[in-house]
Amino acid sequence: MPKSAAQAASESASKKKIKALIYGPPKHGKTRFLGTAVLDERTKPIAILDFEGGVLDVLDGLPGGPDGPDWYHIPITSWEDFNQAYERLVANEEGFKAVAIDSLSEVHVFALMNLLDDPGIRRDSKDRDLIHQQDYGKAMVQMRRLTRSFRDLPLHVFYTAHHKEEIDSKEGMVKMVNLSGKLATEIPGMMSLVGYLALAQNDEGKTYRTLLIQNYAKIRTGVRTAWGVEAPDEIEDPTVTSVLDALHYE
Repeated sequence: MPKSAAQAASESASKKKIKALIYGPPKHGKTRFLGTAVLDERTKPIAILDFEGGVLDVLDGLPGGPDGPDWYHIPITSWEDFNQAYERLVANEEGFKAVAIDSLSEVHVFALMNLLDDPGIRRDSKDRDLIHQQDYGKAMVQMRRLTRSFRDLPLHVFYTAHHKEEIDSKEGMVKMVNLSGKLATEIPGMMSLVGYLALAQNDEGKTYRTLLIQNYAKIRTGVRTAWGVEAPDEIEDPTVTSVLDALHYE
């Protein structure tokens, strides 16, 4: 029998790897969401690159880690740490199926702080902590390289980020990824999924998490799907499994 459009779309998606950016306010469960990758055969083992220093606090007790075999915690405190982690993922001797970076917002701060500490860059002797305009430019280049390098790995890739609110001339106040300048729109444009992790309340007043994916005014989200795959507007109590299932990744 010939394949249906849905079957063809599902098979097409299964050959691809999701490149997802999950953002939202602190303490909304972004790191916990990453931990659910350990519970899915499609995404374990996963390497979690910890730029914020809080991964172990959140995922303490999660089975299969933090030094394998199902998840590997990789703290990043220098560019050398980052380069070694990237080389480890390229070699992939551990058989990684996924990688996560927690968080892109902190990576941006990390890049700026490293530029401040660079002895090769001249600084104002009166205020060596002053960030110059050229520092933002260099940090943007580093962010682009980092994001693209990981996006292009043959793995499922997850990024987290904080959110910010800015005024749009047509829409008013909008929520978007907390990155400076053009990065706030450029990096989300590289992703197959940009989701906003929100807290909501049901009719009984119970709080739950929901991942907003598309069709929410004033919240920058978006999703690319294979032909014939209809993505939901949101996923309640999201996990990596429910996201991959909803978007037909196998």
